[in-house]
Formats: sequence, C-alpha cells, structure tokens
Amino acid sequence: MPVNIEINDGNFSFGPLNGFFYTVNKQINSLLQIEADGTVVNTFPVTRSEFRNPILELHYDGTFFWTMEELPSTLGMVIKKWRLHPHKTADFPNAAVSEFRWQDEITLLNLPNIKYQSEAFCVEHYHRTIQGVANQGDFTIKLNEVTDIDLGDVLYLGPSDFAGFIGQEESITVQGINVATKDISFFKQGGLDSSYGPGNDVDFQKGLWVFNDHSFSGTRDDRGTLIKFDYPSLNLATIDTGAKYSRVTAADFDLTSISFVRDFVIMKLNLNTTTFDLESSLEANLVDANKFDVLKVYDLISDLSNNLYYKLQQKETTEDLPTGTLTTFDFTPDYNFQTQPLLPFVNSTGLRFEPTRFAITGASPKSRKFTVYAETRDQFNFPVLGKSIQFTNTVANEGNPGIPGTMDPAVDVTNVSGTARSEYTPSSTPTDIILDIKAQVL
Repeated sequence: MPVNIEINDGNFSFGPLNGFFYTVNKQINSLLQIEADGTVVNTFPVTRSEFRNPILELHYDGTFFWTMEELPSTLGMVIKKWRLHPHKTADFPNAAVSEFRWQDEITLLNLPNIKYQSEAFCVEHYHRTIQGVANQGDFTIKLNEVTDIDLGDVLYLGPSDFAGFIGQEESITVQGINVATKDISFFKQGGLDSSYGPGNDVDFQKGLWVFNDHSFSGTRDDRGTLIKFDYPSLNLATIDTGAKYSRVTAADFDLTSISFVRDFVIMKLNLNTTTFDLESSLEANLVDANKFDVLKVYDLISDLSNNLYYKLQQKETTEDLPTGTLTTFDFTPDYNFQTQPLLPFVNSTGLRFEPTRFAITGASPKSRKFTVYAETRDQFNFPVLGKSIQFTNTVANEGNPGIPGTMDPAVDVTNVSGTARSEYTPSSTPTDIILDIKAQVL
C-alpha cells in the first residue's frame, strides 16, 4: 500500500526548513513539523487564536503560514495568517521558535449577494534574493529582480547567513524602486537592523485568491468564482466567474501561477496573463479503480521549479503494468501524499484502424490488409513526439486456434501528431480467428 506521511488532518505544506512537511493538527491545536515518513520532529502549539472547524488548507509563503476553515453556523469562511514565533531578530538574536502564533485574518461572511462555500485558496507571494551584500544601517538593498514589487509593499528579509547575524530576520516597507539598477529604497530608523549576504531570501505577499463554489448571484448556484483580495488592504481586487472554479478542492500558488484541483484534473492559471485562460490542464490519476468515482485531493503543494505537484489524498489508484489491473487503496482515516510530475509522459495510447470496417474473405486474404494507428497523448492531452511504439498481434484464447498475421513495421516512432503506424497483413489460416492487436511504448 503506497503510504508515507500518514497524517491525521487534511492539510499540509512545505515550511521554513527544507526536507520537512508541516500540518495543523486540530485535535492537539498545534502545527506539526514532520518528515516524509510521518515522523513528528517538532510540535508548535497555537497561540492568540483557536480553530473551530477542521483546517481545509495550509499554505506557506516563505515567511507566514495561512489556514482556511469554515465559520460556525454556516456564517462563511475565515482565512488566518500565522507565524512561527519567536523568530531571530537583531534585538533577540538567540530566540528559539516555541509557538504557532496568530498574526491576522480575513473573514468572508455570507451576504445577500454572495454565499461563500470553499475548500481552496492560495496566497499570491513572490521570492527574491539579495544581490551583493546588504549591510546593517543601509537604507537601500539590491535584489535579483524587482518585478511585482510596488511602492508600499512590505518585504521580509532573511534568515541572514551573514557572520554575526546568523538566522536574523526583519521587514522593510518599500519607498522607492529603481528598475534599472534593481535597487529598493526604504526608510527605517537607523537603517537595516542586520546584515545580509548574497542570495539571502526576500519574500512578499500580494493577495489572497479564494475559489468559491458560487457566483455573486446571492444564491448557491454552483457557477464558481475566483476572487482576489489584495493584501494587506483586503480590498476586493479581482473577480472571475466560470464553472471551472466550482468544486475546486485544493489549490496553491508558485512562481507566477495558481494551480488547482477540480475533479480528476489539475489546472494552472498564469497570473502574468490578463484573460484568465488556462495555461495547462493535466489528468492527475484521480479516478477510482471502478473508473467512475473521483478521488478527492484535500490539499496541494505546487513545486513548479521541480516540475512536481504533491497531492494530499485518502485514496490512491495504482496499476499493475503487466496485467493492467487497477487497485484503489484507502488510507482512511489517515492522509498520504502522492506526487504528480509536470514533465510530459505518455499517459494514454489509443488504437484506430483504416479502413474502419473490413472483412478478410476470398481466395487471397493476404490482399485484404489494413493499417493500425497508435495515437499517444501525455497527461496534458497533447501528442507525444518521438516515442518508439511496438505493434504485436496474437491469437486470442476466446476464438479458434490459428496463425496470426504480421505487422510491418513491428516498431514505429510517433510523429508530431503523436501517431505511429503499422500495416497488418493477415495469414492464410483457414479458420476464423480473434486477434489481440496491441501497441506498447518501448
């Protein structure tokens, strides 16, 4: 059974330490730091707030954690912002994290014109790095890139790896941007509190994106809406309505894109476009062995730099390749993650024949040839170019014994349409036979 993390709650994310996952455990009201095999490394109790309902999603933006839960009595939804506390600063250089502290929240109350019903949201956040050295007392810093940064944005610097300031963090508010030199100016009494080395992290947030099952009709119409709230102002900034935003169960933001799960598909929107057209859509192995039921994804980690998604599920379907038998494993009440690669691979191969209707009869059956086409598609439903396909034909056990024909060529390579071809020539066997014709990716 493909188990790994075995957590008790349907939420997880990356966090400040590489190689670990984090999850909020409602039963003990704490954030858990865990290894990929489920070993709990640290426990950070919740402070200054509490959870009234199960956490639907957990996200980490490089500095803060964010959670979503339903409000009591179907009043709406609430998104809360958290931080591991205390963190190292110039004033507290020896601080050690001991709690999961509430920072802020946005409450989405049901109103006459909108009913909130959601399981998914994400935090639009960006990561930049220090170029050169930023010294204690400086009033400017140089970054690797200044795109997406606006006047008034709060930048979170660190942790520092500069000698004498190891692990220290601080925030600044942008007052000036030099696009040509990539310098950021700010005012802070005394300048920077700490020094930062080349490549040290700079993180900032721009907004919260909420997938709502309903539109602004005031009814539960299941039309679906994607809503952006600017952060920290919480002003309503963007609304896009469409069926693709309804029944979304998990979402995440990475680089410049929002990825979200709807039914058995992971879709991706690039926020650098203004039309909200889907950038991609991939089949994500989320169908039960009965080929009917959809397997729910409870939370999603988008790691686009490594071409990978992490899906938190209670069920997973696997295939026995030699036999093609599908088996669905149920982890309930635990949750495990499954990975989904973004690099294209052959996801399906379909056969078609030309002519589509034929009969092999007469004194010269070998003259009645037909062509077999194997059409390959990847998980994005795009053609796959350059794959070697082996064609075989065997006499099926269900029919009469006999001699199969020949496939020429036995191996062909898919073209730009994702298609390979082979011509079948029947044998001179005198009996009616049933053939199994297969195309296999080598």
